Amino acid sequence: MIELRNVTKSYPNGVHALNRISLSIEDGEFIYIIGPTGSGKSTIIKILNGEEVPDSGTVVVDGINVGALKHRKVPYYRRNIGCIFQDYRLLPKLTVQENIAFALEVLGISKKKIRKRVTEILDLVDLKEKARAYPDELSGGQQQRVTIGRAIANKPKLLIADEPTGNLDPEKSKEIMELLEKINAMGTTVLMVTHDIVLVEKFKKRTVTLDQGFVVKDSKKGGYVSL
Repeated sequence: MIELRNVTKSYPNGVHALNRISLSIEDGEFIYIIGPTGSGKSTIIKILNGEEVPDSGTVVVDGINVGALKHRKVPYYRRNIGCIFQDYRLLPKLTVQENIAFALEVLGISKKKIRKRVTEILDLVDLKEKARAYPDELSGGQQQRVTIGRAIANKPKLLIADEPTGNLDPEKSKEIMELLEKINAMGTTVLMVTHDIVLVEKFKKRTVTLDQGFVVKDSKKGGYVSL
């Protein structure tokens, strides 16, 4: 599903965000990316969603060489990727069902198919009773569930979750993790960046640790990686 081979990325300010990163993620896997601030977690996300291009190395997602994509083709590539962020990024003047539907409307999908898919998603994220509510009428946990619903509206093969529980209390964080597990069980590959070690230890998955742009530990390989 995802293959990073000797990926390096530096920025004009001199920061070496990634240093010869190599990482293989299988189709349908659920993986945590952890590490201190500045370790390269955000850069990996930006490269995977086509926002940044590596300086060297290869990034392949579902058979597509992401770094070699022409700029005009990036939006089409992103249709197979769902992204969840810590700050929700919902459209405040649209209802829950309208926020979810919007992700499909921009793809030109028929209204009939959109209605059917939105109904399926509202059921999956347990927000049927909030379908006509606006974001400011929801709790943080409910807003994040809407964000997740919108991210998976087009049935992406990869779901990237960037600190999805960062603004939530432990109980709501647990609910979001259980929802992500349910989505993963349906066949979607999930890559989650997090600082929440309590969640990582409670919901055990493959865990990759970054530090100063290097992969220093991968639980799949059973210990620390020699640099």
